This record gives sequence, structure tokens and C-alpha cells, in this order.
Amino acid sequence: MVSYRIFNITLFIIILTTASLLSFRTDYLLNSDYGFHLSYFIQPIMSMKEGYRLLYDQPSQYGFINILIPYLLNINGPINSFHIFQGSLNILIIIIVALLSKLILNIKELNLYIFLFSIILLLSSTDLFGPQVYPSTGVIRFFPVYLLILAQCYIRNRNCSRNKEILYLSFCLFISVIWGSEALFYILFSICLYYLQELLMEPTLIKFKDILYKGSSIIFIAFLGALIIVKIYQYNFNIENLNIGLHFSFVTTYGSKAISGQSPNVFTPILIGTIPLLIALVLNKKNRSNFLTIACYGSIIISVLSYSFMRSIANNFNNLWPILFLCFSLIYYEIKKRNKNFNSFSLKIIFLPCLIISSLCLTNVIIKYQRIPAILQSQKLKINNGGFVSEFRLDEENEEILKVIQNIDWNTSSLSILTWSGRTGNTFNSSIRPFLPGPAVSLTYHDPEYIKKILDNSDTLNNRNGLLIHDKYWDTYKTLAQIVIEIKNCKSIIISDRYDLYECYSDKEGYLR
Repeated sequence: MVSYRIFNITLFIIILTTASLLSFRTDYLLNSDYGFHLSYFIQPIMSMKEGYRLLYDQPSQYGFINILIPYLLNINGPINSFHIFQGSLNILIIIIVALLSKLILNIKELNLYIFLFSIILLLSSTDLFGPQVYPSTGVIRFFPVYLLILAQCYIRNRNCSRNKEILYLSFCLFISVIWGSEALFYILFSICLYYLQELLMEPTLIKFKDILYKGSSIIFIAFLGALIIVKIYQYNFNIENLNIGLHFSFVTTYGSKAISGQSPNVFTPILIGTIPLLIALVLNKKNRSNFLTIACYGSIIISVLSYSFMRSIANNFNNLWPILFLCFSLIYYEIKKRNKNFNSFSLKIIFLPCLIISSLCLTNVIIKYQRIPAILQSQKLKINNGGFVSEFRLDEENEEILKVIQNIDWNTSSLSILTWSGRTGNTFNSSIRPFLPGPAVSLTYHDPEYIKKILDNSDTLNNRNGLLIHDKYWDTYKTLAQIVIEIKNCKSIIISDRYDLYECYSDKEGYLR
């Protein structure tokens, strides 16, 4: 018995060590669209180092605290800080899954379960890089959802009191509020949907009052905690007036890219998720405990599936597999634990998505094992930021523009490009100081008057000289370019078929060159 326990502990350490190596691997960073998705996290950090501030004049498409933490880490530059933060979250999620598997549900196949989850989390994509190659679709985006899964599992299996339930769910909602507006939607939606199904199971006035009390308490505590954190941030960063609307940049366009023109594969995770849930709910409608178990985790599944449906982008699918696998497996083990020798058809239906997801990911690893790159290119956590510095490039070469940029004094000037092109490597060049807060696309999600007011009141922008390149191939930035030209002292230097180059300075007599 002792030797068997030692074997299991040793195997778990091996799995966790391997997962750590995969989480902190450095070879994936620029293997996706030249760092396009990575830039949405790195650009805000770089802009903050130049004086812009979150919730004031610095937009952030993917959150607040998940940008602020790597900025405060400041370990060998923005890229390295974010890399360590993201890798640490991956390991934290695996540890959370291990804790709920062992301490809460006491799953006998613990190491196999952790191994499968780690594979799905870190090597689920078809190119075997895992979701972290797209940080905008990985754990960094969905971290509060994992916390909610842990909280719900603990609440349901430890017979928590009403006050403890309120406290735990308030904490999850609080984290989501300061994490990102999209995460707030997932958490709030799943909690509300679950409580609604609980009320439908017991449609009484007493139950309604109980759910109303819990729901209002959860929302009040969560938003009060978020307000305290934001006020502490405001005080420490010397911000006079907050622009909270910047925190909701992305959620304002959440449904704007729905299914039109997208691949039919968008429905794959939706079908895998919803059909088994609906069948299991129907089969267990007379079994209250089983029904509420399915409703609880099913509400989380439905909330994150909305992401797949609304975004409808192929690289986003892989991100959902770990969450779907975790929720379906917890439904299976929770019902199995509560009902000894329970072997109904509904349990097999719930187990089916787990089997499909794990089979897809394992088969992917087996077939493409030769494509798995070296786990680490360096034995250190620190990344050589010099490896991310590249020559400035444009999609269409323009010698006049390149000559102007070569003569810039980066100690006194800065540069921003308003483009959707793949040349995001320009944003990783630490020698190039950003003129506008980045990513600039996050500014385009808001009303022009709102953005004009923010930029006009920005001390950092008002005191900054810089060059602005407007890529006219993309209509996205037309209004933003006009706003910058209007509020800054800008003059046109180069007008070409594709690019317009403007020289902007902080006073009427100042020039950059």
C-alpha cells in the first residue's frame, strides 16, 4: 500500500514537471501570426511603461488585472513577464484540477485524469502548440471560469452553508469583474442560469426569495470588492478620473462576428456540448440531485460555448476542450460518487464527450508526435528579448517611409501604425516607443466622441511627439486617425496609395527631425 502510494506520488510529480516544461516553453511565442495574438497583451504593457495607464487612457481588449499583474512583475521586459505569468496560470489550473479531483471527488484514476487534462490543456491544438500559442484564447482569458468550476464542485460536495456559497461565488464573480468584461459575462451568466434551473425544479415563493437573496448578495459583494480594488489602483497610479468604459472594449462587439462567413466547424463544440446535456437533463428530470448537477456544470458549458459561437474563429475551438472535458467529467464523477453502482444510460451519455475530446487530443499527439518541437529552447525562465527585435517592415515596402523612420531619434519621438496587417513584430521591438496606447484597435470599439475625450485628456499623449502611419487598406482606423490628427498638431509628410504618414508633435513649433 505504501509503495503504491509512493508510485502514484512519483507519477504525479512527473506529470506536473512535464506540464511545467510545456507551460514555460519559449519556442511557441512567435509561431502564431508573427506574434499577432501575443501583441494584444504585450502592447498594453509596453504602452504602460511609456506612461499610459489602464482605465484612464490605455485600452485593454482582454482585461485589467491580467494585464496589470505582468506589468508589475517586470521580469526582464514585458514579453518575459507575460510569459512567466501565463505559464504560472497553466500550472495553477492543473493544481486546481488535481485538488478537486483528489480532495473533493476522490477520483481513483487520479493520475490518468490529470494526465488527460494536461494533454488537453497544453497540447490540444492541431499544431501541438496548445492554446497558449494564442493567449487571447487560453487560460489567461478563462481563468475565472476554472475558479467557478472549483467553487461549484466544493459547494456541491461539501454541503456548504448558504453564507459560504455566497462567499465562494462572490469571490469568483469578483475575480471575473477585475479580470475582464468577457469573463464577467461567463461567470454571471452561468450562475444566473443555474439558479434559474434550481428555481424551476422548486417553483415556490420561499425558493424564489432564497435565490433572490443569494444572487443579490453575490453581485453586491463582488462589485463592492471590485470597486475597492479599482480605487486602490486609482490612488496608487495617481489617476484623477477613471474611464471604466475602456474595461468593456471587447464585450461591446461580442456578437458582431457571429456565424456569417465562418467555417461550419464552429458547430462542432456546440453539438458536442449541448446534445449530451439536453439528453441527460431529460433523462434525469425526476432525479433532483442529478438534474441540478447537470444544470450546474451545464450552465458553465453553455456560457463558454457562447464564446465559440460568437467568435466563430477556428483557432478558438481548442481553448474550449479543457473546460468542456472538465465540466462533463465532473458531472460524471459527481453523480457516480453520489449513486454507488449507478450505471444509467444518461451517465454514459455524459461520459461520451469526455471520451471524444480526450481521444481527439491523444490521437493528435500520437499522429503528429514528430512535430512536437523541443520543449525548451533555453534552460532559463528569462527570455532574450533581443530575439524579438526585428527590422521595421511594412506589408508593402515604401522607401520614403522607411527612410523617415531610420532617422528618428527614439529618445524624443515615438511611432504607431494603424493597421490590421501581420507586421505585429514591429510592436515587439523594444527600441520603438509607442506613440498611441496599444493595441490601437481596442480604441475603435468605442464611440468616437468617447475616444476623442480620452485621448484629448491624456497627459502622456499631449506631451508626446510621434509618427503616425495610417494603413488605408483597412477601414477600421479611418475615424481614429482623424481623431488623432484633430487633437494633435500633425502634418502630412507622405501620402501614398496605401499609407499616409503624419508627423505629430506636442507644440506648434516642435518638429521631430
